[in-house]
Amino acid sequence: MDTGKIKKLYYIYRNTKTDAALRMKKQKNSSASVLDKNSRFKNIHKNKRCFIIGNGPSLKQEDLSRLGDEIVFTVNQASRNPQFRSLNTNYHFWADPNFFKINTEKAEDRELLNTMMSAGDDNPDMQCFFPLRQMEFVKKHGIDKKLNVNYFCSGLIMYEGYDKEIDYTKCVISFGTVVQWCVAMAVYMGCKEIYLLGCDNTHIITTVKSVLHKNDDNDYSYAVSENEKKRMENLLANSSLETFLQDYLRTLQDYRRLYAYCSKKGIKLVNCSAETVIDSIPRMSLKDVLDGK
Repeated sequence: MDTGKIKKLYYIYRNTKTDAALRMKKQKNSSASVLDKNSRFKNIHKNKRCFIIGNGPSLKQEDLSRLGDEIVFTVNQASRNPQFRSLNTNYHFWADPNFFKINTEKAEDRELLNTMMSAGDDNPDMQCFFPLRQMEFVKKHGIDKKLNVNYFCSGLIMYEGYDKEIDYTKCVISFGTVVQWCVAMAVYMGCKEIYLLGCDNTHIITTVKSVLHKNDDNDYSYAVSENEKKRMENLLANSSLETFLQDYLRTLQDYRRLYAYCSKKGIKLVNCSAETVIDSIPRMSLKDVLDGK
């Protein structure tokens, strides 16, 4: 048996064990039953199109006000973007565990927490998603009193040829970037067309710059404050560049796997980012999509 088949069998076995562990947890721990509430999102946008917006610097080239009436997903610190208010975001995701390593005695961490909590100030209907394991964090800081909070649990592996149904009331795939969780949710919601925007996937450049203490505003769709630069540099001081590069490779692989998955399901996945290193997903310009070309 070749290595690829052995890996696939292992991943299938591991996913099965992960699913079983979550079922046991839901039986023993009522907090995990919050996942059942996600059933209200299943097929909520059946056969509709949506736009998933990352925070890559190419976003500065776009007029996001044109998406005001579209189904929109945003992620992480998108509210720092001056165009954020014009988006009227429907769904906002946080996933990176580094965002939840907060020490309120540090100015940079307080700034991040404020960014997180104020994201819905002008959009009270926006639904926010946090990892289930961060429920204690959310409650500790009163985030659930400021935002419409929902949870998701991840731990599965997306192997080559993955074809299982995505179900956000259960354990879902663990990805390397928050945009990919949004794609999975869009599939769960029944979207027939999924368009990526600002998904440059150039965070490898940002990481190297953080190591060298050379972060600047060219790396994001928004201005990076001195506090935020300091926070990112502190995080990298406690991790290795080698580990990051391994995760980065997996992120690229998962974009390819997600495209294959969507194609099998008859779902159109397109990258409209003006500039991107993702070469496994077909490209279109945002203008052509919105103009119906």
